[in-house]
Amino acid sequence: MPFRLLEPDKGIFLAETSSTNSLLKGKEFPPGTWILADFQSRGRGRKNRTWSVIGDEPFLFSGKLRYSGELPSPNLVSLFVGVSVSKALLSAYPSLHSSGKLKIKWPNDIFVNDKKVCGILIETEKEGEEWDWILGIGVNLFGNRSPEELPEAGFVTSLDSESGRRNRFLETLLPLLNDAVLSLSDGKEYLSFVNDRLLWKGQTVSFRQDGAEQTGVLLEVDVSGRLLVKVDSGRILEFIDSPEDFRSLA
Repeated sequence: MPFRLLEPDKGIFLAETSSTNSLLKGKEFPPGTWILADFQSRGRGRKNRTWSVIGDEPFLFSGKLRYSGELPSPNLVSLFVGVSVSKALLSAYPSLHSSGKLKIKWPNDIFVNDKKVCGILIETEKEGEEWDWILGIGVNLFGNRSPEELPEAGFVTSLDSESGRRNRFLETLLPLLNDAVLSLSDGKEYLSFVNDRLLWKGQTVSFRQDGAEQTGVLLEVDVSGRLLVKVDSGRILEFIDSPEDFRSLA
């Protein structure tokens, strides 16, 4: 098996840390280790953004896997991890099964009721001829009021009947993360899941490219994990990362 997977008995629970991802990069933590913290003071997101802790039940997690050999479709890793988080949320929080409530914003942000509830940061480090993958996942599981300075942030649930489910979510998530990396060579089911729940699919979107604003229709995610957008000229653009100022005009 080219991957050394997350192990249920290698978890570390912390009251506070600066960043679960930064901590887990330490050589003292072998592959298979994962960390769950109640609070982090320097949470990081993609493109040097910060991840703020909000709500009554934040989920601040990082897991370390190791891979040897040539990784098939590396662009799919973050996408498939997003699917695993989505599946675990749907399992732990029945209210999410309401039609259209949970969406995936490519490549791996998760939205509920048009509010961002989850961010994912995946980092790699080379160890000899092997690669360590650090999977960082931050989720606002339960809360009732978002800070005014974060109007786009939300919670997985605000129902009192669904509070206190962090451990249930964790137990469901761990095996799903392992399944995700093992499915990289044949991930049709994962891609179907993404495209079925793709945020803004079929809508007109706006973005900046080469300094100019463009619009187009968001089509789908292809087999390599690229986002396809059909611009006004009829040409289909393929993105491997989020375009600048990417947003829906709907």
